[in-house]
This record gives sequence, structure tokens and C-alpha cells, in this order.
Amino acid sequence: MCGELDEGRTYRTVRSGGTTDWVLFVTLAGRGRFRLPGHPDLLAGPDLITAVEPGTPHDYGTDHEARGWSLRWAHLNPRPDWLSLLDWPTAAPGIRQVEVDDTVRTRVVQALDRAISARRAGLRRSTLFAMNAVEEALLWCDTRNPGGTVLDPRLLTVLEHVGNTIEEPHTVDSLARIGGLSPSRLAHLASAQLGTGLMSYVDRRRMDLARQLLMVTDLPVATIAARTGFTDPLYFSRRFRVATSLSPTAFRAREQGRTEERGAEEDPPRTGS
Repeated sequence: MCGELDEGRTYRTVRSGGTTDWVLFVTLAGRGRFRLPGHPDLLAGPDLITAVEPGTPHDYGTDHEARGWSLRWAHLNPRPDWLSLLDWPTAAPGIRQVEVDDTVRTRVVQALDRAISARRAGLRRSTLFAMNAVEEALLWCDTRNPGGTVLDPRLLTVLEHVGNTIEEPHTVDSLARIGGLSPSRLAHLASAQLGTGLMSYVDRRRMDLARQLLMVTDLPVATIAARTGFTDPLYFSRRFRVATSLSPTAFRAREQGRTEERGAEEDPPRTGS
């Protein structure tokens, strides 16, 4: 279940036994307040996303010093592989919070809005649509989990731009403008947080996409070159050979041969009638 709330100062929900599932809270505006006996109140503004664990008593509502609380929420029974995505810092017994920036919060809200839309539309397999959207929201939260590698939000903006425009020409200077950084600062962030140079990272993403297209499509090599940001097919082929030790044509032939071998193993020839 997921939805949205836009409540005033008097909003409050109390469930002494909590719930059997996790509850996710994402503040868009205003501020919420979570209360637990024997602990200071926890506040939740737009810079914090809150997850309440199953069985945790609920006493939450609009913070009395705020005019209101606008939020998205989701009740979820996590898949086993989601539990690591919810391994956020503990703010109080049974309550976890992760700090987010504007970019990540926007992506989380967009994902939850898709989940809400899928449920309301009554689509076939709407629950699966919603769960996929909620998983995306949790994956975005994970980019800000201090227990893992936290990317600078400006670098995150650059990487998202690269993913959306992989076929376009990119330089450190052009990407620095996207991130609102100087080229030297962006290069430093990429080296420190990605463990590689920025353009090496872009080239790796292009080669990953090229491998996928060669494996699953019959597109000409020249077309794949263009779709991965190379205007010269011959230059693309040379770069691809450096990355894989094979030409694009040889790589495709090898992967198609492996697919045929797997198919033969799974469906052996019939004998007799």
C-alpha cells in the first residue's frame, strides 16, 4: 500500500502495537514528528527519509512547530534482497532514517508516485508494478546510505545525465557544467568516489551498452557505434577491441555461438517417434 498525505497541524496517528510491515515516510514539505516513550522526539523534514520497522509502536504526526506535513508513504513487506536497502542508520529503537539531498528525494518521490498511480489505475499485476517502483525508491535511498559509498549529489547528477545521453558527445568540461562544478573539481570527485577517471567511466558505460546491443540485437556495428556515442565506426571498433580483445563482429559471433550451445543443452534432439 502506498499513498500521499497533505495534513495540517493537528494530524496524528497512534498505533500502540505498530504494524506487521515496514512503513516508509518521505517528507515533501513541512515536518513530521515521531514519538517513542523514553526517547526525544524524532523530526522528519524534507532532508530525511524515515522507515519504521514492524512491531514498532506508532505515534507520529505533524510537528507542532510546523504548519503542516506533506508526504508520501508506503507500507511494504520487503523482499529478502530489500533488507540490505533498508539497513539505514538507527535514529531510535525501531526507527531508521537516511539523509537525502534534493536530487535523491525527487527521484524517490517520482518512484513512489508511479507506485501510487499503478495501484490506483488497477492495472493487471498492479502490485508488481508498485513493488518495482518502491524498489527503485529504496535503491535511490541506498545512494545516500552512509554505510555504503555515498556519492556527491553533483556527481550523481552527472552520472545520471551520462546514462540518459550516452549517445551524445561528452567531455569533462561539458559534464562539469551539468554538475555545476569546475572541471578540476569534477575530475577530483570522480577519481575519489568512482575510483577511476571520469571519461574512463563514461567509456566503460559505452562499452557495456555496446556489448548488450551486440548480444541481443542484430543492429549493424555502425548503428551500435552511433548509439554509444561514436561518430566513427572504425574508431568504435578499435576502442571495443581494446576493451574486450575482440572486434565487435567477433564478439557477436562468440556470444551467439554460446547462446546456441545453451539452447542445444536445454533442448536435446529427439530420437524416435
